[in-house]
Amino acid sequence: MGPERLKLLTVVASLRLVELVRSSRRFAAAALALLALGCGGGERLPPSASASASSQVASRHVQVVHAMTTPERRALVERFQSRNPGAKWIVNEEALASSLMVVDPFAGFLRRARRDLPPRAPHVPPVSAEEAATRARAFVERNADLLGLPRHVLVRLGEHVRSVAPTDHASPNAVHVVRFDASFESKGYEIFHEVDNLADVEVFVDDDGEVSSFVNRSRVHPRLSIDKRPALAQEDPRVTAQVVGREVFVLLDDAVSLSDRPKPRDVRELRRIPLGPIRAEEVAGVRLVIHESTGPRLAWLVYRLAWLVEVRKPAPPEVSGGVLGGSSYVAFRYVVDADTGDVVEDARAPVLPPATMPIPTL
Repeated sequence: MGPERLKLLTVVASLRLVELVRSSRRFAAAALALLALGCGGGERLPPSASASASSQVASRHVQVVHAMTTPERRALVERFQSRNPGAKWIVNEEALASSLMVVDPFAGFLRRARRDLPPRAPHVPPVSAEEAATRARAFVERNADLLGLPRHVLVRLGEHVRSVAPTDHASPNAVHVVRFDASFESKGYEIFHEVDNLADVEVFVDDDGEVSSFVNRSRVHPRLSIDKRPALAQEDPRVTAQVVGREVFVLLDDAVSLSDRPKPRDVRELRRIPLGPIRAEEVAGVRLVIHESTGPRLAWLVYRLAWLVEVRKPAPPEVSGGVLGGSSYVAFRYVVDADTGDVVEDARAPVLPPATMPIPTL
């Protein structure tokens, strides 16, 4: 075999080797694409995402808080019972496992309980309002952690005393209701006012000075651990990419005034007024927030770092200007993931009265 023929065979072998490598790469890329499609449930990539799969950014500023299990809720009740001896404290056992009325299953505190007291004659003289407030405050301070109240909030609790009303669900011997309230920020998230907390506890004190029940209407968030630095900057065009171009509308209530209506309507009649697509210049503001949403059947809470995008569309002539407070625009608010730019909560269509409907004065 001559050297020329040997050189030709070498070149052909090299070309075949290159083609084999290229085919292998195409096969591997196709396999990865099919695998990604299967793992993603067949969903299309969001419009704002890059065409390159390697540039996809996952949402990482998300915290999922699962609801307490039934044994965990029962253990919380037992801790409260052991800390408060005497007449047994009881809760609604049927509602304990599935309701939010007995235990806050996300922040992990008690919402209501009462003592199982036998009937007795009224205590004479009944406890004074001042003494009732002292007893109630001592009760709240002793059980602060089980009521969802941080220690540093106790000194700031407002105190309001009133007599028991007929509409109160209290024991027959309860005479005073002491309400404690205060607002406080979530530690480390003081600039995010949407996750501010509110303490609101009513303590019922019997005529003999003993606490017989309580109702805890506090709104307290669980401890947050979300990083506060978004992947997308405020001026990043991806923040509004999935908002601009969306079609929006308002709903017009065609009802006439109640005085002109012979009978109340059983069905509310609404008319859809299109406002057209959102333009870039109609984006009025972008603000960083902690967004909260719930899972199915309140199985979990999701806290997410997000951009709140506010859009202002010109109000249509059919809409009454009075209900807009004299403004000439209608506002829409979108919640956009701070990492991916995906819209995680759509804006709600406003329901407005028509221009011919008189606006009631307060």
